[in-house]
Parts: sequence; C-alpha cells; structure tokens
Amino acid sequence: MLVNQETIQRPKIIQGGMGVSVSGWKLARAVALKGEIGVISGICLDNVMVRELQNGDPENRREALSHYPDQNIVEEIIDEFYVEGGIPPDQPYKLLPIHGVEPPARLQRILSAAVFSEVFMAKHNHHGIVGMNLLSKLKRYSLACLYGAMLADVDLIIMGAGIPVDEAEQISNLAAGKVAKLSIDIDKSACSNPYDSYFYELDPEALLPSPPELPVPDFYPIVSTDTLARILDHKITEGMITGFVVERPIAGGHNAPPRNKQYDDQGNPIYDHRDQARLDKMLELDYPFYLAGGFGSPEDLQDALDRGASGIQVGSIFSLARESNYPVETTERLITEIHRGNVRVRTDGRVSSTGFPFKVLEVEGTLGIIENMLQRRRVCELGYLKQIYLDEAGNIKHRCPSEPVASYKAKGGKEAETERRGCLCNALFANIGLAQRRPWGNEGEIFTAGDEIVNLPLGSLENPEYTASEVIDYLYSK
Repeated sequence: MLVNQETIQRPKIIQGGMGVSVSGWKLARAVALKGEIGVISGICLDNVMVRELQNGDPENRREALSHYPDQNIVEEIIDEFYVEGGIPPDQPYKLLPIHGVEPPARLQRILSAAVFSEVFMAKHNHHGIVGMNLLSKLKRYSLACLYGAMLADVDLIIMGAGIPVDEAEQISNLAAGKVAKLSIDIDKSACSNPYDSYFYELDPEALLPSPPELPVPDFYPIVSTDTLARILDHKITEGMITGFVVERPIAGGHNAPPRNKQYDDQGNPIYDHRDQARLDKMLELDYPFYLAGGFGSPEDLQDALDRGASGIQVGSIFSLARESNYPVETTERLITEIHRGNVRVRTDGRVSSTGFPFKVLEVEGTLGIIENMLQRRRVCELGYLKQIYLDEAGNIKHRCPSEPVASYKAKGGKEAETERRGCLCNALFANIGLAQRRPWGNEGEIFTAGDEIVNLPLGSLENPEYTASEVIDYLYSK
C-alpha cells in the first residue's frame, strides 16, 4: 500500500523533457533552483557530448566528466573528440558508431558518462529536484542512460512513448549493480526459426570495476489514458511506480496513437474522447499524477489541482526560455514568428519513423514545411530510431524508413513505409545548433511544440525573450 499521498508536499510544476537536449542541464537547473522539478531530455546525449567537445567544449563538460567514476573512458572520449578551439565550420562532426542490440561495452560506457555529465551539471551545488525523460521506444539506449543518471544521483525518471514495464522493473537491478535486461521488439517475419525472445543487456561490472549500490529514483510513466495507468499498476511490482504523468494528445513531441485507429487521408491521426484519461479513475489508483498537454497557464494549474492532480507538466513554453538549448537566435525567431501569427502546429502521423504521431511546427525555412522535408537528401547515420529485424539467417539487423528508399527496400522494408518520413535524429540536432555539416549544406530543423504554443503568453515582438523563472512566476500568477 502506498504512503498517504496527502502528507507529501510535492512541487506543482514539472518542466517537460523535450527534444534532443532542448531541455538540457541549464534549463533543468534553473527550474530546480526555483523549487520545481527540472527535467533533462536523456535521448542522444552521447552524440550531443561528442559534438560539443568537437566545438571546443563551450560549456566545459569536461569538468563534469572529471567526476565520473570511470576516468579511463573519460580520457578516451576527450582524446578522440575534444578539439581545442573547435573544428572548422565546414568540417563534418565525427560520429559514434550506431548503438545496436548487442553493442560493445565501450558504447555503453560512453553513453553512461555522457548522461552522468548532463545530470551532474543540472544538480551541481543545489538541493533542487532534477529528473530525466526517456522514451520507451529507444530501448537500446535506456539502460545506459538510466545507469549514468543514477550514478549522478538523478531524483526521478519520467518515461513515455511506449509501455515501460521492463524499465521500471530493471531500475532496481541497476541500483544493486546487477545485470539488467530489456525485452526487444524484433521483426522476425523473414526468419524461419527465430528465438522466442530477444534482449538488450547491461552489466554494471562491464562499465565500472566495482559498481556502487545506488538509490532507486522515483519513476513516473507517461500515460495517455487511465486504462494504460491501470495496466501499468497491475504489471509493475508494487512500490516501483511513484506516480503518473497523464498526457493529452495536444502535447508536443511524440503523442500516443489514437485509440480509434483513425487517420485522415494525409496519414495524420484523428483523436476523440477515448484519448482522454478519466481523472476519477486516476484518483482511484491512489497515485499522485500530473496533467500534461495544454496545461500551460495559471488557470490550468488551478484546474489541475481542483481535479485532484498534484500539478502539471509544462513543456513547450519552457522550450523557448533563455535557458533552453535552442540557440538565442532560434528562440528569438520562434517567439517573434509565433507572436506574428506565422506558426501553425501539425500533428503529423508520418514524419517520425517510430510510427507514433509527432507534433511539428510549421515554420518557414524549416523541414516542418512538408515540401521542404520531401526535398531533403536522405541520410541515416545516427540510427537512434532504427527498427530491429532478423534476416533470413537469423542475424539481427537494423533499418529505418527514413533512410534512402533503395536501402530500406534492400533490407526487406516496404516502400510504402518510407513515404513522407523525415529524419528526426538529424533534425533535432540541427534544432540545438549541432546540425551535421554536409557538402550540399547543413541538416535542416524540425521544431516541435504542443498545440497551445500558438497562444504563447510570454515574450513579445518588441522583446522576444524570457527566462525559466518568468515561466514559473507566470504559472503561479493567479
């Protein structure tokens, strides 16, 4: 039985984990210092780290890495990727190998160190609450991310884009220094004699010679409905869920597919009442929960509290704060265009190779405009969203519907799956000023935000900027 939730004083605001490092350590730290829950985005931090190092390490990530318990891998990372003064502006970034189902321990060690450094910087010299957001879809990365974050004493984990039963169960193994493993979904259709199950494993002893015993962070799954919350409550061992984030389909980033399985003629989802959680049923579960997706105003905060929620998770408005990892010129440009009425939000059912709908900002000059995206030259070398399949011989392989069409088809993929796919991996790096440099030009951006960003209450045409502190003051202004 859970402790009496009424006796626990929780922050009322969770700052959402967004994009590739949009909600980085600076934003999470700023929010935590205000007494709310700051959250870093845990995805892709290994390549974020190595690109920052190749840019001359402008944020001094090496200082945070100097506290990581495995200094051998830190020395390897710095020797291979750090460039004093930064690489020339036309030189492509050196990449890490794609992280597969059975990666060499070195890639796990690099990813763990990268995430450790991010959490360490967010938590350094204060006692505020810092969490990390992960996507259940990215199971090949989750365990190393979790371990690195736990080594840096992360306070809570928020996980969406899937049903994170395995992840909740495996956190305690990582904390105890034991082998953790996640069941991996694999397309077995081409193989006549596949195994029943396939797993991704991480052994803490392969990362550290003497793994310490670590505290178990709080765990908040993101759910779209009370039905999914009940399923998780039933399947996950008692005591491993701290609470829930209940997200409506107007939230930014990836959204849950519509329960009615209806899509328009452009492949975009059509939602109805079945995609709304019943809050009376959430209250029956007796967990704290935060409401997300369009809850970005003082009135929304009060409404959430009146309906029994512990508070709200707010993402999009924080994404444009000065402390986010968008370059200053990007936040000023987006704030200006929003206040001019030139930005529209599209729930795109095709752009993400995950198969999940994804919110896209239609901003001129970006890949958020479908015509621009279709003209992008297909390149796939980061591989975070690659699908896993077995070839005829039973070998584990990877393919992505956003890669070159001929390549995808040669791997057994169907051409229809490639239609109107974008490359979120490369675009989200471009969003934060770390676009890969190509002979034909730098990778383009795809910005994401929730539907309500068009009603942005902060910033103005005259002064297109604001801080995380101003966001929190605004949310408490009534």
